[in-house]
Amino acid sequence: MNGRESYKESGSYKDSGRKNGSNTDRKGSGIGRFLLDAVIIFLVAVLLFSGYKVGSMIYKYHKDRSAYSSIADTAHGGRDNADEAADEGPDIDFGALREINPDVVAWISCEDTVIDYPIVQGSDNSKYLYTLFDGSSGGAGTLFVDAVTERPFEQFNTVVYGHHMRDGSMFAALKEYKDEKYCRAHPEMELITPDGSCRLQIWAFLNEPADSEIYTSNIYSKEERREYIDLVRSSAEYLTDADDGISERDRLVILSTCAYEY
Repeated sequence: MNGRESYKESGSYKDSGRKNGSNTDRKGSGIGRFLLDAVIIFLVAVLLFSGYKVGSMIYKYHKDRSAYSSIADTAHGGRDNADEAADEGPDIDFGALREINPDVVAWISCEDTVIDYPIVQGSDNSKYLYTLFDGSSGGAGTLFVDAVTERPFEQFNTVVYGHHMRDGSMFAALKEYKDEKYCRAHPEMELITPDGSCRLQIWAFLNEPADSEIYTSNIYSKEERREYIDLVRSSAEYLTDADDGISERDRLVILSTCAYEY
């Protein structure tokens, strides 16, 4: 009796051990599946969120570009594109542009680039950072003259700011001028104001921080003008052949965009 009972107890002990091990295996397997499911759900959520962000960014770029395409059509009098406008002359319909935005002061274009935009001057330098020419909100903003400029494009120097957009729009093309070969292929831009048009000869490429004296406006005395020209020459990464004719009698236009070195 005692022996058999002892054997049964022993057998019972072994059976109990097998059952506990099975439960542990099930629990471990369940936790593993739960963690795997959680990781999958997390990855799917990340993919969905990333897709939303990319899609949203693409849509915003498209919206801003479409807005400026429409504005260009208006500026060029309904002509199909900037090339056709150039063939027919440099005229810009400033009357139509003023109806959209009375802050317009000029139009700038550069052949074989996306630069074909209006330039405005606001009451401060923050207004057009994220406001499109038509007044709608947009990351591309609008090209704008430094607000403190007294006589844009008529005085000795005029500073124009524009975003460096990742889709290549606005002033993103300016970074290409770091390559002198690109500059030689695009040596000029066209600037049109309500009073007339002129060709902008590319004179120098600079990579300057935001607090540089290059961004000084309203320079009037001959001495200050000469000092400014010397500053450009000493700060430039390179100068073009246009440097030979630069003097204090010229009118300078500084086109500025973001440089990610700073």
